Amino acid sequence: MNRPDSNLLRNRLTILAIALTVVVPFGAAWYLAQHPDLARTGKPVNLGRLIDPAQPIGLDELLRHPLSGEETSAEFKGHWLMLQPLTGAGCGDACRAAAEKTGRIRVMLNKELSRVRRVLLVAAPADQATLGELPASDPTLLLTELNAELRSRLERAVGQPLDDGMLILMDPLGNVMLWYPAGFDPYAPLKDLQRLLRISQIG
Repeated sequence: MNRPDSNLLRNRLTILAIALTVVVPFGAAWYLAQHPDLARTGKPVNLGRLIDPAQPIGLDELLRHPLSGEETSAEFKGHWLMLQPLTGAGCGDACRAAAEKTGRIRVMLNKELSRVRRVLLVAAPADQATLGELPASDPTLLLTELNAELRSRLERAVGQPLDDGMLILMDPLGNVMLWYPAGFDPYAPLKDLQRLLRISQIG
């Protein structure tokens, strides 16, 4: 026959075990919320190259000389922008490859597609054939002038000269946040955009 004090001890241990299974997970979650660095694996969350801190460029700078019609200016405002610089006279292989990728990325965003716009930054003086051909063949690609001031500010943000085929992400407030070198894997900006759109309350 078990002694009464043995039964009492067993009951207390059972209650303690049940309490710990409830309290410990909540306690651990609270602690990690207060110390998020402990939960990091050491790998960056973003797949693109982070611009840290994000650099404010401003929509006014982008809209100083729109090339795809004044009515398209409203398309820039309140949207996430995929900026693609075109530094030469025409849209060559690297430019066309990047434009094709950004078109695919936007389609793959599915229901979030309406929150994102694609912008080709065309270096002045702009090639008239480029200005006529690209919007006609790809109406979702907006064009604006890449003037000297805008080019300088973007190069400072990414830390290197702009290159055809490069991609830069800008938030709806006009801050450039991430960039991808020419030849980028389209799934990198796609996944970054999906994450940003999921957590963002703007755009």
